[in-house]
Amino acid sequence: MIFDKLTNLHKYSKLHHRFEKAFEFIKTADLDSLLSGRHLIDGEDIYISAAEYFTKDEGYLEGHREHIDIQLITKESEKIGFALHTDQVEKEPYNEARDISFYHGHCDHVTLVPGTFAIFFPEDLHKPGIMDRKLVEVKKIVVKIRV
Repeated sequence: MIFDKLTNLHKYSKLHHRFEKAFEFIKTADLDSLLSGRHLIDGEDIYISAAEYFTKDEGYLEGHREHIDIQLITKESEKIGFALHTDQVEKEPYNEARDISFYHGHCDHVTLVPGTFAIFFPEDLHKPGIMDRKLVEVKKIVVKIRV
């Protein structure tokens, strides 16, 4: 897991062969105006999932096998939990069509605000959408990158 300022995004471009193209989109696109839904950048290898939703009190850890997530907020803030995928108790088994599984377990948190991002690799579990200080409606951009 990586948590940093968007101004430092360039430092991570060599970590994966698809990062440079994804980062270029993040730097040049008008992310605030993206409509909710799925937006292809490089076919199914790199795409955006944009959403607006209300934060919540609690949630479950989730994990992906086939994708890396780059998550950022363009409106308001949210806490996002993170933990290494070790021996967490599975809540829902892996759904191959959605590339997701859910887990119970302890995690630490960071707070995503506009101008920051988090990268979650397949070995990282994450719990998005948790309210920071109060319930708010966030706009979230998740860049999905095929591993």
